[in-house]
Amino acid sequence: MYFRKYLYFKNIKTKLISILYGSVCHIMFVISGMCMFWVLYNGFTVSLGSIRQPLSIVINIFLLLQFPILHSFLLTNSGRRVLRFFAPRNYAKTLETTIYATIASIQLLLLFLLWTPSEIIIYDLQYPFNVLNSVLFILGWVLLGISSIQAGYKVQTGLLGWISMYLSEKPKFPPMPVNGLFKLMRQPIYFSFCIVLWTSPTMTLDLFFLAFFYSLYCYFSPLLKEKRFTKLYGEAFLNYKKNTPYFFPTQFFNFIKKK
Repeated sequence: MYFRKYLYFKNIKTKLISILYGSVCHIMFVISGMCMFWVLYNGFTVSLGSIRQPLSIVINIFLLLQFPILHSFLLTNSGRRVLRFFAPRNYAKTLETTIYATIASIQLLLLFLLWTPSEIIIYDLQYPFNVLNSVLFILGWVLLGISSIQAGYKVQTGLLGWISMYLSEKPKFPPMPVNGLFKLMRQPIYFSFCIVLWTSPTMTLDLFFLAFFYSLYCYFSPLLKEKRFTKLYGEAFLNYKKNTPYFFPTQFFNFIKKK
């Protein structure tokens, strides 16, 4: 009887902890997403940083670099061990994806909120000239959302970790994405994000610098991801790689030309 009560309360404790981690993860995910949308659309003119130059340049560079460096490191074996420090030992492995998504959201929030604007405007399109940019900007976000869902929304949003813990299951990762936008190119998430970066109606020196740097990151960093996929999926990924363009949907453009 006492053992049953122990198991009951342990199960309740596990569910409460999983809900806590999930709530923090998804709240941060939504807030950072909304912040990123608004700041990028306005070309970093609405960021809250107010540090004077030249220190502001140093801080901005730090904010720029901290996301790709830590984001990539946490995907390594050493990085995954770091992730486990943020959860009780019994649940650490299960919560890895949730903690990873939470940290990524916090990083993005820091980047877009604390950036100190240079106030140097390259162009600021007004109606009706901003319509095309606005449409492309929204399209970039739509494609980003679709490709993230097709890649496995549970992993992308951090849902996989805490819901697996809640259900007392081992995390079941989605299969290698090959459908939808992944039929057109191997890296639709990064491609979509590049569209978002370059289509704001307001282009400042800040946004230009960030868009240029992160576009390079979006193009080259997936090469490391593909090395992991080669080890994980083997021949299946090599065949997919052979028949699907890396970054640009060249097959789609060729199809349009033929039409």
